Amino acid sequence: MISIAILFTLTGCWNRLELNELAVTVATGLDKKGSKILLSQQVVNPGAIAAKGGAAANNAPVTLFQETGNSFQDAGRKMTTSSTRKVYTGQLQMLIIGEELAKEGLSDVLDHISRDHQYRKDFFVVIARGTKAENILKVYTLIDLIPANKMNRSLDNSSKAWGTTASVRMDQFMSDIISNGKEAVLSGIKVHGNRKLGETIENGQQIDPSARLQYNGLAVFKKDRLVGWLNAEESKGYNYTQGEIKSTPVVFPCPRGKKKITVEVLRTQEKTQFKKINGTPQIDIKISLEGNVSDAQCAIDLSNPETITQLEELTEKDIKRTIAAALNAAQTKYNSDIFGFGDVINRTNPKYWEKLQKDWDQAFPDLQVNVAVKADIRRVFLTKKSFRERMEE
Repeated sequence: MISIAILFTLTGCWNRLELNELAVTVATGLDKKGSKILLSQQVVNPGAIAAKGGAAANNAPVTLFQETGNSFQDAGRKMTTSSTRKVYTGQLQMLIIGEELAKEGLSDVLDHISRDHQYRKDFFVVIARGTKAENILKVYTLIDLIPANKMNRSLDNSSKAWGTTASVRMDQFMSDIISNGKEAVLSGIKVHGNRKLGETIENGQQIDPSARLQYNGLAVFKKDRLVGWLNAEESKGYNYTQGEIKSTPVVFPCPRGKKKITVEVLRTQEKTQFKKINGTPQIDIKISLEGNVSDAQCAIDLSNPETITQLEELTEKDIKRTIAAALNAAQTKYNSDIFGFGDVINRTNPKYWEKLQKDWDQAFPDLQVNVAVKADIRRVFLTKKSFRERMEE
C-alpha cells in the first residue's frame, strides 16, 4: 500500500509541452489597426539557427506570425490557425509597442500581460518611434542573427555606455504606470535607413546594411498614455536624476580656443530629497561622480591642479544643463512627473503627500527643483599632455 501511494507522487506535469511542439517567441509587436489590435510574433526558426551549411543555412533565422483581433488574447488565439506549433512566450525578450497604440493607452494590454502566467515580466519594453512595431520586427540584423537578441543587447549596452536610453523591463513599467508618484518612460526605437530593403535577408549579409535598428530618445508617459518624447540631451539629463548613468562622455569647449575636451563620467551617485520652505515643497537633487579626461585637444597643463579644478567645474556645468533641459521638458511641455518626485515626497512625509497628490498636476509644473553636481576627475589616463603637444615637441 505504501509503494502504491508513493507512485502518485511520481506523476508527470499535466500541462507539459515538448520543445518540438512549440514556436518560441523572442519578440512581440503590438499595433493599432483600426479599432483592433495587430499582434506580431517574432518566432525563432531552430533549423536555420542550428544549420552550418546547406539549404537550411540560407533560411531566415526568425519568422513573423501576425494576426488581428479585438484584444491581445483574441489575436493570439487566432494565430493558431496559421502556426503549426503552439506559440510560446515564456522566453520573450522584447515587447515593441507601436507609437499610435501607445498614444491611445495601454491599460488593456498591460491587464492581459499581468494576468497571463506564461509571461515572466522580465523582458524589455520599447516604443516604435514614428513607425509601427511590425516594421521593427521585419528588419534583418547583422552580427546577431536573431533581431530580438540585437535589440536586447543594444538596449542594455547603450544604457550603460551612452546614457540616453532606459532599459525598462515589464515589471518596472507596470509599477510606474500604477504608481501615483512617478510616471513611466520607455526607450524609443526606429528603423534607420531604407526600411523596405531592411526587410530582405540580404540586409543581414551586408557590410553596410541598408537599414539598421537604432534607439532614439525616451518616450514620456502620463499614466498609460504616451504624451511626448525627450531628445538625446533631455534623456541623458533624466538618467542623471535617476542615478542610471553608468558611463558616458561629457564634451565641452576648451577654456581657450575652439577645440574640445572629453571627460568620461564614471560611478555616478544620486540623492533626491524633499523639503518644505515656508510651506512650499522643494526638491533637492545631488549628483556626485568620478571622471577621467579621455580626450584633450587643448594646449592645457593637466598636471596643474587648478586646471583639473577648472575641468571639474565645466563638467558640472554641462551636466546641470542637461538635467535642466529634462526638467523643463517634463514640467512645461508634458506635465509628467517622470522623475518620481511624488514618490520622494510620499516616502518622506506620507501625510503631506496624501493632501498634495490630488493637486499634483497643478503643483508639479511649478515645483522648485535644486540641482547640485560634484565632479571629481581622478585620472588623465597615460599622459598629461595632448597628442598635438607631444607631436610638436
